[in-house]
Amino acid sequence: MRMAALLGANALMLLTGLGMLPLLGVARSWRLLVFRCGLAYLCGILLVGIVSAHLALVHVSFGWIGLALLAALSLGFCAWRLNGTERPGWRRPDWIEGIAFAALVALMIDYGRAFRVAPLNRYDAWAIWALKGHALYAFGWADPVVFAGASYRFANLDYPLLLPSLEAVDFRAMGAFDTRLVHVQFLLFLLAALLALFALLRDRVPAPVLWLSLFALALAPAVFDQLLTAYADLPLALVFGVGIAAAGRWVITNERWPLALAAFCFAGALLTKNEGSLFVLAVFLGLLAAARARWRALAVAAAIDVLLVLPWRIYVHSHHLRDINYSLGDSLDYGHLHSRLGAGPIAFRTLGGQMLDPAQWGLLIPIFAVLVVAAVLTGLRALPLFALVWTIVAWLGLSWIYVISRFEYSSYLDSTKERVVASIVVGNGALVPLLAAESWTRLSALGRGRAHTGDGSIP
Repeated sequence: MRMAALLGANALMLLTGLGMLPLLGVARSWRLLVFRCGLAYLCGILLVGIVSAHLALVHVSFGWIGLALLAALSLGFCAWRLNGTERPGWRRPDWIEGIAFAALVALMIDYGRAFRVAPLNRYDAWAIWALKGHALYAFGWADPVVFAGASYRFANLDYPLLLPSLEAVDFRAMGAFDTRLVHVQFLLFLLAALLALFALLRDRVPAPVLWLSLFALALAPAVFDQLLTAYADLPLALVFGVGIAAAGRWVITNERWPLALAAFCFAGALLTKNEGSLFVLAVFLGLLAAARARWRALAVAAAIDVLLVLPWRIYVHSHHLRDINYSLGDSLDYGHLHSRLGAGPIAFRTLGGQMLDPAQWGLLIPIFAVLVVAAVLTGLRALPLFALVWTIVAWLGLSWIYVISRFEYSSYLDSTKERVVASIVVGNGALVPLLAAESWTRLSALGRGRAHTGDGSIP
C-alpha cells in the first residue's frame, strides 16, 4: 500500500508537469504536448518540490490535497492554453524507440528491487536529508526549532529544502516515515531525467545516438551507487544535466522554450544544494561567452532563478544560518589562505581523476572531450565554447572550495570527491548526444559542399 501511495503521488506530479509545458513554452499545441510529454515528469517533480519548499517557510503543509489541487490547476491551465490548437496525429512507432523504452522499463524494474528495500544507512542521508524530511513531515513546516536550532547545526541547516520537501510529500502520501521506500523517489529522479533528455533532444539527435548516450549515463556505476545512498548529489546532477542539455539546445537554435526550461531546472538545482549556485553561475558564464549577443534573454532567466531562490535566502539570513563547511568570505582572508593554496592544485587533479575514473563514470568524460574537439574541428564554435567554459569554471570552483574550507583538506576531499563531481560529469554526459549530432551534421554539410564544388575544396 505504501508503494502504491508513493507511485500515486508521483503520478500526480506527472500530471502537474503537463501543465508546466505550455507555461514554459515547451508545448504550444496538443501535438507538441504529446511529442514532448517526456519533459512533464521532471517538471512536475521540480514544481512540487519548489512549491512545497516555499510553503514550508510560511507554515503550510503540502500533501495529498496540495498535490491534487496543483495537478488540477495545472491540467486546467494546460487545457485552456492549448484549446483549439493542432491535435496530435498518429505516426508509426519507431522500432528503435520501442526497444529502448522496453529496455528502460526493464532497467527500472531491476534497479527498483534494490531501491525498495535499501536501508537508510549513510550518514548524510539520515543526518541531513531524511532528518529534515522527517521534521517537515512531523511539524508540517520548517519549524526554526529544528531548521534554525543550534542543536541541529551538524545537519547543514543552510542547505535548501527542495529534496527534504519532496521526501516529506512522499511520507505524507505513504502515511509513514518509511526510510526504505523513500529510496524509490531517488530512482524516479533518474527515470524523470532520462525521459526529459529524450523528449528534449529527440528531434535534434538520431535515435540510436540519443539512446546509446542515455543508457551510457544510466548504467554508469556511480549513478546507481550514489542514488542508492539517498544523498542529494545525484538528484542535483540529474536536474542540472537536463538544464545543461536545454541550455545547449538554446545556444544552437535560439528557441525560447529551451532557455525557459533550463532556467526552471537551474532553479531546482539552486534549491537542492548549495553547490547548485556554483554550477548555475558557471553555466551562465558559459552561456554568456557562447551567446553574448543574447545577454538580455540570459539576464531575464538569471533574474527568475534569483527570485525563486530568494525566499530561502531570506529565511537563511533572518535565522543567521551559515555553511559549516566553508565560507566564500574566506577567499579574501590571506591569513587563512596562504597556508592552504597548495590544496588547490591537489583538489583540481583529484577531482579530474574522479571524473575520468571508468569504474565510476565509464567513458562519459573521454567521449565528451573527443566530441568537443570534433565539434571545433568541424567548425562549430558556440556549443563547444559553452561546454568548455562552464566545465572549467565549475571544476575550478569546486577545487577552490577545498582551499577556503575550514576542514583539513585531505580528509574533506577524500570524503566528498566522488560525489561533488557528479554534476559536472552528468552535465557533460547530457551534452554528448547534442555534440555528436551537431558535429555529424556539420561534417555532412562540409562533405556535400566538397562534392558540389567537384574539386574537393571547401566552398
